[in-house]
Amino acid sequence: MHVQKAETEMTPGCWQSWQKFWQSTLGQAVLEAETALLKPLLQELHGYHLLTLGSCPVHDLVKDCGIRHQIEWRPSVELADTPSCLIADPCLLPLPDDSMDLVLLHHSLELFTSPHALLKEAARITLPKGEMMILSFNPNSLWGLSRLLPAGLQAEPVRELQGMQLLSQTRLTDWLEFLDMYPDEARHIFHRPPCNREKLQQKLKQLDQKLDRRDWPFAGIYLLRVRKRIGSPLRRVVGQKNTGWLPVQPVSSPTRSSLKTEK
Repeated sequence: MHVQKAETEMTPGCWQSWQKFWQSTLGQAVLEAETALLKPLLQELHGYHLLTLGSCPVHDLVKDCGIRHQIEWRPSVELADTPSCLIADPCLLPLPDDSMDLVLLHHSLELFTSPHALLKEAARITLPKGEMMILSFNPNSLWGLSRLLPAGLQAEPVRELQGMQLLSQTRLTDWLEFLDMYPDEARHIFHRPPCNREKLQQKLKQLDQKLDRRDWPFAGIYLLRVRKRIGSPLRRVVGQKNTGWLPVQPVSSPTRSSLKTEK
């Protein structure tokens, strides 16, 4: 049987490399800063369905979200740690058009070889007037400069991510315009250098928080809050497509109301 190559792929060992990064001192500092940024934003949101698609489990990141039905993507069945995990090709999600009130892309554009295909699929399932949040590393920062250093001078967690693509905010905004999405807000955090020394991270934390309030565009991480224009014609092309992933094919096309969980 011929299996068609998936549009959105991870290089071998990519998921494991990202898990090593998130478990490091540097990765934990990044998650702490991102949690502090997202918490007040997510508490204000309300709706029916939230999909998170990223490079690590984000239970703690979204636990305070006002949207209670939360679906989280995983690359394989073996990595599914909750009943609500979704195992599917990220560019062919078995979800209906305009079904998610919020789609959170947590460093997922750096995770795959074809980030534009992932972005297109995320836009398809986002509800008109719904929201997409994109967290990504900024190439125009100390993070981008550190990748130009010899490997021996880079922090070990950064070396683990040598294969990742860094997309600038300008380029990402251009892609979103093509998909009938428009940026509603941009935030910039984490001005600290990408070092893995805990003492240095703690010393720079207070200074970093002051710089975060200035919202300088050269910070290491940016958050884009994006909305879909009402009446967007973006729809999936009709027809089945075989990939190397293992999505669960629904018996019939689900509707927005059928996705609601029973109380």
